[in-house]
Amino acid sequence: MDKYIEINNSKIYYIEEGEGYPILLFHGARFNARIWKETGTIDKLASNGFKVYSIDFPGFGESENGNFNSISEFIKLFIEKLNLKKVDILGASMGGGNVLEFSLDNKNLVNKIILIGPVKVKENKDKLKLLDGIDILLIRGKNDSIFTEEDAKIFLYNVKSSKLINIGSKHACYLDEPEEFNNEIINFLKR
Repeated sequence: MDKYIEINNSKIYYIEEGEGYPILLFHGARFNARIWKETGTIDKLASNGFKVYSIDFPGFGESENGNFNSISEFIKLFIEKLNLKKVDILGASMGGGNVLEFSLDNKNLVNKIILIGPVKVKENKDKLKLLDGIDILLIRGKNDSIFTEEDAKIFLYNVKSSKLINIGSKHACYLDEPEEFNNEIINFLKR
């Protein structure tokens, strides 16, 4: 269901589906909240007992530009506005970098994290150990030149509670193999 919420005087668009444990989905720079509908991810999560929120970042898709100190602050305000206590959270590329930084700032609000080809790994290298103990799934396309093998190794070395899987070949690997991608995230979230 298409919905809007006002945060800091900005109209923010999101898709809400399903019932159960909340999971927030964040898109990459070339996409918007609807990408997770197109890949079947929203439907797969909703049919497996999750309450899914797929959100347009401020200035993307149907969301207005916002007046936020950071995207980390935006994500926290979204969670607070919906009265959510703790969430599973997924982000791809730019969205993965934003989810990474949010999780570093708000470890108490996250349960499980899924990062698909996240940016900002090297920039946050010295803080990654803060996430150890949280179940984290890293997903990488085999030929991803943005989230490189070196980035993955840095993450895995610093966060022992993280696991890496390779799907497809591109940076936006969820487009290569959406069914495999959706099955892997369900398996991770349900374990």
